[in-house]
Amino acid sequence: MPTELPALRIENFDPARHDRAGFDCGVDRLNNYLKLSARKQQKDDMTRVYVVVEEGSPRILGYHAVNLGMMNVDELKRRPRGAPDHGEIPVLFLGQVAVDQAAQGNGLGGILMHHVFEKACVIADMAGCHAIVLDVISDGGEAEFVRRRGWYESFGFATFASNPARMFLALKQVRAAVQAGSSDGNA
Repeated sequence: MPTELPALRIENFDPARHDRAGFDCGVDRLNNYLKLSARKQQKDDMTRVYVVVEEGSPRILGYHAVNLGMMNVDELKRRPRGAPDHGEIPVLFLGQVAVDQAAQGNGLGGILMHHVFEKACVIADMAGCHAIVLDVISDGGEAEFVRRRGWYESFGFATFASNPARMFLALKQVRAAVQAGSSDGNA
């Protein structure tokens, strides 16, 4: 995926190396997650956090957190072909995507989302993964919720019929996006 910020790196979060103290994306819950919970959840193998930093700098410009889970197919409008009889399918949960306010507006969120897509493809190749699932946070009121949901929709995510805050994107669509991004980067 092309970027105007070529000196950026996405790395596994390392609390000893990455400076999260000054991170502020404008949403307290996402700031606090990075500052207070991410280290412990990662240490306990509950999630993996990836951070964006400028080459040679420990300052976190953005992050995303992912973990694995199962989802019941009854939550979907249509049962996926080949879904097991027990109704549970493997998914990658996207817990958070956040960009520091000073770095917002430069496409960093899209770069982070593309990284999530790449990780989902690797996981699907290794162990199976039918979709990416996320919950849109409602912090900041209805207008912010709608804005955030629209941002995820711009990547192809669709809402669950039973819960407008929960969204998913099938791996078939994720693979197509990664392939398109790879083709764009090679042009």
